[in-house]
Amino acid sequence: MKNESVAILDVRSYEVTFFLGSKGVNDTFVLYGSHTEKYAGFSSGGFFDEESFRLAVVTAITTVRQNHEGVIGEIFVGVPSAFIDIATKGHTVSYPKKRKMTAQDVDGLYQSGLNGLLTNKRCIRHSAMYFSLGDNCKYSNAEDTYGVSTTLLKGALCYYFLADDFYRVVSSVLKDLEFEQVKYLPTSLAQALYLFSEKRREGYAFLLDVGVVTSSISVVYGNGVVHEETFDFGKGMIIASLMQNLDVDYALAEEILLTSNVSGGGVPKGVTWTSEHGDVTFSMQKIVDIIKYDLDVLCESVEKFFAKYYREKEATVFAVNPIGVTGEGIVGIAGATEHIAGRLNRLTEIIYPDLPYYDKPSFSSRIALLNMALGDKVKRSWFYKIFNNFGGKKK
Repeated sequence: MKNESVAILDVRSYEVTFFLGSKGVNDTFVLYGSHTEKYAGFSSGGFFDEESFRLAVVTAITTVRQNHEGVIGEIFVGVPSAFIDIATKGHTVSYPKKRKMTAQDVDGLYQSGLNGLLTNKRCIRHSAMYFSLGDNCKYSNAEDTYGVSTTLLKGALCYYFLADDFYRVVSSVLKDLEFEQVKYLPTSLAQALYLFSEKRREGYAFLLDVGVVTSSISVVYGNGVVHEETFDFGKGMIIASLMQNLDVDYALAEEILLTSNVSGGGVPKGVTWTSEHGDVTFSMQKIVDIIKYDLDVLCESVEKFFAKYYREKEATVFAVNPIGVTGEGIVGIAGATEHIAGRLNRLTEIIYPDLPYYDKPSFSSRIALLNMALGDKVKRSWFYKIFNNFGGKKK
């Protein structure tokens, strides 16, 4: 594999995608060798069929490898929120006298905080909402503290723990495929850091990732995910409802969903939906009612989530901070974000990579994971380590 490229396995709730990617020009990315396979999926309780998932991963990776010259020894795996537990902690390390902060000092803060959690869970990543030094100034990024003299280093820290079942299944299949190194990345964190600007994350930012079988809501502050929850809802649920209520097959139900619009008020009486071939018609009002009812299921879950964690902050936090909606499950459902906004009484907006060709919500997880993996690779370079361990500051 080329030195500047990385291999990514993006695990979604109904499909897996394996691809190779590298950095392009002008902050773009180059994806090549991509292959996607559907499988039985997962819910908030885990995989529906582990063997189905294993087969999809093997097929996706083998297909790419067959057309790739060279050995792919390292792989980055995107972990959905359903398989991530998050712990947050305020932690402080003090020093006997002033010292200039380095990357080693920040790593020590993270490790000390992790030790204090007294857990044997598998921690795959850590990040911070913010750091502060003896002057009580807040720093969004660890690099901003490097070279600053202080006797005190504080952090509002976030730790991301991998579910044992996910690790067991994924590590087993990737071992069979002879990968030498496996790195796990929290998908929701990767998306939050890539899709939201640093300015947007200075306060609370909200990410609603809608999939085919499951969806998740994440609350982001700085560079950390503060709270997160997964719901058993996705585009597949709406398609299943259309199949059941209209007595149609999957293909026709999907066509109905992708050619309907649930924005605005009620549908005038007598308006019908007609299939592409003109041989099937249904009441447009009935179709819209079915779709809206299922979208309301998602909205109710999101409302309960916010009531659980942010009841007292609702008036101030949500008035100015919209919910960013992304994911393949929101693609093609015209008017869905407008309906969600009206139902939740909160601003919403669809977010996606600001890139040619990949400017769709269905590419959000792939591009975000690629961005994070490439960033991790840079941080492992000898120059980066030497520069930051001596208190260097990027300009």
